[in-house]
Amino acid sequence: MHQNTFMMKKQILGTLFGFFALFGFGAIYYGLLTADSAAALMAEYDSCLHAPNMGLIVLGNILAAYLLVYSFDKMGVNDPKSGAYQGAMIMAIVFGLFQAFALAQYSFYDASFAIVEWVVGIVHGILGGAAIGAYNSKAA
Repeated sequence: MHQNTFMMKKQILGTLFGFFALFGFGAIYYGLLTADSAAALMAEYDSCLHAPNMGLIVLGNILAAYLLVYSFDKMGVNDPKSGAYQGAMIMAIVFGLFQAFALAQYSFYDASFAIVEWVVGIVHGILGGAAIGAYNSKAA
């Protein structure tokens, strides 16, 4: 019973630390660095884009962080360096598959935008993975 409680606590706290890293980077990148271009894109495609739903953004970051926590538990990732590497690999796949499907379906998507978003996703994985790996090294 104690082991299950420890694992649950580790997963919850790891997800929390990962969430802060993922959400923090997203806030800087999307909220500060690219806000003007996002506003221009929303104005150009106002019939198919709307203002971001912060609740869903938070949920997405929690799910992404938990994906890393769960994967790292299975893989035995317990340090920031391997967390950053594995986080990059996992998010490269996740963001890559989304970008591929988006390019296949949406006329307003183009390859240069998809590549930038894919790289941003990899950076998310590096930062979130490093944070979770660092936490795992302390919790192990």
